[in-house]
Amino acid sequence: MKFAVQLYSLRGMAEREGAEAVLSAVAEAGYDGVEFAGFYGKTPREMKELLARYKLAAYSAHIGAKETEAQLPYIDELGIGAVYVPWADKASFDDAARYDEMLGDMRKANGLCAERGVLFGYHNHAHEFEDGKDRLAKLLSDAPYLKSELDVFWATVAGLDPVAYMRGLEGRLSCVHIKEAAKEDPAHIAQPVVGEGAVDMAGVFAEMKRQGIGTAVLEVEQYPCGEAEYLRRSLENMKKLAK
Repeated sequence: MKFAVQLYSLRGMAEREGAEAVLSAVAEAGYDGVEFAGFYGKTPREMKELLARYKLAAYSAHIGAKETEAQLPYIDELGIGAVYVPWADKASFDDAARYDEMLGDMRKANGLCAERGVLFGYHNHAHEFEDGKDRLAKLLSDAPYLKSELDVFWATVAGLDPVAYMRGLEGRLSCVHIKEAAKEDPAHIAQPVVGEGAVDMAGVFAEMKRQGIGTAVLEVEQYPCGEAEYLRRSLENMKKLAK
């Protein structure tokens, strides 16, 4: 299994020290690659050179459907393997006109990605499961080309069993956001080191292995310790869980 970091996790470091410091930290911690959340104002060639310098792969990127066409130079130059829409608000699901517009934008973006052999999918939060609904399931039904990048933290916050939900996504699940959750009030408390919180990470990794999902993407929003320590300890635990 390969291990990547969603670079939104290191936005604070990026603001303090810049893009190269971020990629250096990811490489030094022992990760194989990254999932982008923006490109730090670098040109595609500049970013490719930085990835090569630190021997990191560009596994995926969070890019909105409307923004996909404008980001094609990065997708092409960096060899990004998958594009995931990072967010759609609840109204985009519940308002019929906005939902149709979102589906249209996704169809166009998927077409651009498919031409390049790039997967196109959607990354969930918790609101997709609010009010007794499963908006993610409806979206995947209405957009049969769409893959799921399941965020197990947000699934947990929504009250789901992430492992059981992963099983239901078989055939559509292409990536998993490995994001730990605190045992109490997880939406508002710093995420523990992976494997030391409330998410059944042993079950998550076992299900990833069963489904043949080869890349785990670490994400963290609130750190319980220093960034470098968190990256290192989480990777150590993920490698044990993935055996």
